[in-house]
Order: sequence, then C-alpha cells, then structure tokens
Amino acid sequence: MTDRFSNPNLFRILPSMSDIPVFCGKDCGGNACPLLATIEGGRVVRVKNNPAGGKYLTGCARGFNLPLELYAKERILKPLIRVGERGSNDFREAGWDEALDLVAARLREIQSKHGFESVLNLGSAGQTSALHGTQALLSRFLNLSGGATALTSNYSNGAARFALPYVLGADWTRSGFDAATMRYSRMIILWGANVMEARLGTEIDRRLIQAKERGAEIIVIDPRRSNTAKRLGARWLPCRPGTDTALMLAVLHVLLTEDLADRPFIEKYTDGFGRLEDYVLGKDGGEARTPRWAAGICGLDETRIVRFARDYAAAKPALLFPGYSVQRVFAGEDPMRLTVALQAATGNFGKVGGSTGSLNNRLPSPRVGTLPVPGIPGQATAPVVRWPDLILEGKAGGYASDIRALYSVGGNFLNQGSDVRKGIAAFRKVDFAVCHDLFMTPTARHCDVVLPAAHSLEKEDIGIPWDGNFLTYKTRAAEPAGEARTDYSILADLAERMGFGREFTEGRDEAAWLRLFLEQSEVEDVEGFRRSGVYFGRGSDRCGLADFVADPVGRPLSTPSGKIEVVSELYSGRTGFPAVPVRQEATRDPRYPLSLLTPKSPHRTHSQGNGIPEISRKAAHALSLNPEDAAGRGIADGEEVRVFNGSGSVRVAVRCDGDLMPGVACLPEGVWFDLDGKGEDRAGSANMLTSTDGTKPAQANIMHGIGVQVERVLQEPAR
Repeated sequence: MTDRFSNPNLFRILPSMSDIPVFCGKDCGGNACPLLATIEGGRVVRVKNNPAGGKYLTGCARGFNLPLELYAKERILKPLIRVGERGSNDFREAGWDEALDLVAARLREIQSKHGFESVLNLGSAGQTSALHGTQALLSRFLNLSGGATALTSNYSNGAARFALPYVLGADWTRSGFDAATMRYSRMIILWGANVMEARLGTEIDRRLIQAKERGAEIIVIDPRRSNTAKRLGARWLPCRPGTDTALMLAVLHVLLTEDLADRPFIEKYTDGFGRLEDYVLGKDGGEARTPRWAAGICGLDETRIVRFARDYAAAKPALLFPGYSVQRVFAGEDPMRLTVALQAATGNFGKVGGSTGSLNNRLPSPRVGTLPVPGIPGQATAPVVRWPDLILEGKAGGYASDIRALYSVGGNFLNQGSDVRKGIAAFRKVDFAVCHDLFMTPTARHCDVVLPAAHSLEKEDIGIPWDGNFLTYKTRAAEPAGEARTDYSILADLAERMGFGREFTEGRDEAAWLRLFLEQSEVEDVEGFRRSGVYFGRGSDRCGLADFVADPVGRPLSTPSGKIEVVSELYSGRTGFPAVPVRQEATRDPRYPLSLLTPKSPHRTHSQGNGIPEISRKAAHALSLNPEDAAGRGIADGEEVRVFNGSGSVRVAVRCDGDLMPGVACLPEGVWFDLDGKGEDRAGSANMLTSTDGTKPAQANIMHGIGVQVERVLQEPAR
C-alpha cells in the first residue's frame, strides 16, 4: 500500500526528543488542541503548542496550565472513605482493595434491593477522546452491570440540539463549517459567541484574526464588550441577556420590508417562510416586530438595528456564528431556529464563507474507533438539568425511577448543576455516592468514597475534536502520581469484582484498545501519527449542507418537506409550542431587576482548576456591574456585595465595568461554592442563583437572563 503520509505537509514538524505530543482533553470547544509537553529531569516543565498543528491549531491557557494541575499539592493521591457528615470534608485514607470492595458491595446491594435503575449515571465531560472519555467509560460500566438511570441532553447546547433537528432534520449533525472557510467571509457575526475566551473551536481565534486582516467586518452581539470584541476591533451591538430573539425578528423585519431578503433562495430552499413573514410583519393579528419594538426589549437603538440589517444583507458571503449562550436562556429553542432563518433569508445558508446558522462544530471528524457503549432497552432517563429533582421527587414526582446511589466520573455536578442548594439536598438523600476525581471538589466532598483519578498527562489517548478535520495523539507524559489510577483501570477492577470484568475489558488493556481504535481508523501511517501527535483528515474548507444547496432535489434534507423548515408543524405537534419561532417573554419578578450573565473564565474549563491557587490567582473573581447600576445602589468599585434571588445568595467583590450593559450583572461561572452557617455562599458561585426549571420544551438549562438583585454588604459592627 502506498504510504500517503510520507507527504511532509501532513506531518509538518516532528517534536524533539524532550517534547511529547499531548492534548488537553478538557470539555471545551478546543478539547483536542495539539500540544507538546516538555520533559526535563523526568518532570513536565511546560506545555506549549505543537508545531505539527500549523499556525492555526493552537492551545490556550487551559492547556498551558496542565502542569499546574499535574503537580498541584491539592491533588487526591489515595482512595478516601467518608467518616463525617456529607459535605464535611471528613475522610480517612484507605487502600484500593478496601475502597473498591466497598463500592462494589454497595452498588450490588442497592441494585439487588432497588433495581438497576436506582443507580444514577452522573458521567460527564463529553466524548473528547477515544478511550478515556469519562461519560462513555461510566456508561459502558453501568450498562454492563445491568443498567442505571441515564441523563439526557447536556448542559452545553441542550436547547439547540432539541430544536435544530426540526429545522434541518437529521442533517443538522453535518450543518457546521470548517473554521478555514472564514477567510472567504465578508462579514462574520459572532452572536453571543465569545470565542477568544470560551474556545468554540481550536482554529477559531486565529481564523478570525486572518479574516479581519483580509478585510472582513466582525460584529459581536453580546451584553458586554467582550475580549473577543476588543481584540478583533469588532462592531459591538449590545443586547440584553435572553432578548436575542427580539433582535433577530427585527432584523428580519428590515430585510422583508426593505426588499433585502433573498426571495429566490427562500422560495427554493425553505418551507413555511411565509408564515414567519406574517408573524414578523404583524399580518397574523399581532404587532409588527419592528426595530423600534425590539429596541425597547433588547436595549439596542433602532437605528443601529436597521444599519446592521442593511449591512448584513449587503455583505455576501456573511457567516452567522451563534454561541451557546443564545440558547442557554428562557425559550432558548427559538433563537436557534431563527439563526438558521436569518442565514436562509440572506442567502448565506450553505455557502462557503457563510454558514447554516447552526452550531459551528457539527461536521464529522476523521474516522477513528471509540469505546463502545451497550444500550439498555427501555432505559430510565431524566433531563440532565433536573437531576436533583429526579432524586428528591422520584416516581412520586413523575420520574421514571427512585434513585438510591450516585456514581460520578468526570464532572462536578454539585457545583456545575443548576441550584446548588437543591443539589446538596439530593446528595444528602441518597444511600451511597462515589466519584473519581483529582481534587476535593464540592461533589467529592459530598460523596462516601472518592477514588483518585489520573491526570490527562498521565494517560495515553486519541483526541477527537469537537470541530475541525483532524485527530490528535497523546503520549503518557508522566506516571500517575501517588496511587492515582486511570478511570478505565478503576472501572475494570470494579467490573471484575462485580462479575462482568471480561465483558467490560473484552480482554484488552488500555494499549490494546488504542491499537484497535487505530486499526478501525482512516489513519494509515500510525507511527507517524503517534510521533507527530496530529493527523489531518481528507478534504478542507467544508461548508455544512452545501450539497443540499447545490442540489435540493437530489440531496434533500431529511425534514418532512425536504427543505429548511423555518416553520415546523412537526415541532408544534410534538411539543405543543408554536410552529413559528416567536418571541417568548419570561415572567420577571420585580424584586430581581438585573439580568444575570454567567460567562466562562479564560483560565478554567468550567470549575476545573478552581481548587489550585496558582490558577485562581490568574483572574480575580468578581461581579461586574455597569457604573450606573452600581452608583444607583450606592456601591463603590471593589466593595463586597450580595447577589441574590429566590434560589439563593452569594457574597462577592464588585467591579464596575463600562463595557457591560446597564441592567446586567455579570458573574463568571465555575467557582466552587463555600456556604456559611446560614446557607449563603461566600465564594461567588453562579449556580447558587440558577434554577432546575429549564427551557421549554427542551428542558435544557438556563444560565443567562436570570433575575437577580445586588446590594451592598453592610459591615458588621465590631464586637
């Protein structure tokens, strides 16, 4: 066979002998970034970009911080068994045999007495790698044990994943775009997408800079002038959290009333657009969704809305890039339907340099094997946002199971799930809870057994990116510290104790699984891939659903009409919600007039790294307020404030920020909560303020646009 990988352009620069190819593996949009770990004296001294990835595939602070995690003195290095109250952080060290025997015995006891569905699968962290993806590992283990209750959807893009199949059919899974195509764009609209910090793709930030240098206009629609907007010199259009639908409808109003819409494209490729037009123009009996109407809702002047709509219509191709934030709001399903409608209305759908308006990372990665997860017919499930309600209410509350045990791997659900207080009550209710972790997170503190997990740099694996046509390889850069073990090793030993070890491992160790995955892959020069750490797939400049646009009759979408269903009767029939994407107004409690925004920190992936002082010090945690809102409450910059609503309250320092819209309170998510004796958080954890209610009908999480109030914390008199 011809070795097509002898081409030096495929494996560009091989690392030196002291540099080991690795990838980050964190659950973010750049999860498989090609990196190098530099080894000196048997230690990883730094992590840097892998030149084999070229100038566009680069890492960020999260990956460069890996050595701080690897050698952190806070790491858990021995199995721990709880001896105090849940949450007290009172544990004793134990040997692996004792810990695993206890876990196996408790799981089998609970399964025997209460059924397999009485165990809740709290696996998380997504499928970021072929073997050590923690969600797949735990699901394989629990399903082979007899089953468990599984959680559906996810915290990242649940509303989008629910709504987009109604618009694009099953083809929504290939509706993204390669970041390289942005070099053809004349306009790029980052709608709620702070991609320089939130990492919605390994290449995105460098490709945006390239597009800007080539003359593309970058527009950022966001409640704050983000670092993305500043670094790109973008036109900033402020929009209040949760009001993006109003702005989208107003843009459509301008396109339709000023004859700027691409009527031939609409007629050829969409179904139901006339009904959306009637709604926008008020011909359905409602009010017209004009720029003036939207201005009062979203806080953006109507003249700027009109100008944006006209510029958007004139710039072809224009790429609309919706961030996950636009659908992490009340009624988050409809803004995702409307981003597709906007791209269709302007004729930018499926065009190179344009986009479908769908999520950017919906394109296939190169073929490679992954760990198989057996299914469970009729498996009990619940929406992920409702996991505390599932535990607290069970069958009596209409759920499919009564939960008696929790198994958590790869996630800090108690801190990162909505409504911390409800989550604590749920953990306290179960009979048994076990987790694997590197650090004593809030979730670990509330478990009965904590098993020390190996760090990313202590595992060999194949990286599968969320976006991009490439794979990465990770060589083990360090031996597991202390008594830490990989999740695969832990679960394999547990499976052996519980009687299904052979079924779990299939007779393979970790190295054998990786060999199998590579045999199942499209990679031909396996050793070259391992040496360089990067494999580039076939094809480039992919634009999702371009085949449908090229031949809508021969390559129709898998929707009922075969077209883009901007109005979906199937959606309405199944959910009871309007077939037309509409503006839905959340009921706001006047006691909580500020809209909460909970962005990500550029130094953490969610809560990872919060327990490491060297990482936490990189960005001081604070609540941001517009100076007008602070002054109106008598709050000075740097003061301690209380942020509260009906879910809970936190204390945190305030930072006055003129780059934040008035009426918005901005609190970065991911900080570990620290409750005082009264149940108030003194660390500033955003999920003290969120709810498990979720969006309708997707039952996805709501993280933005939540009503809160902020007040000064009066100094207590000296005693």
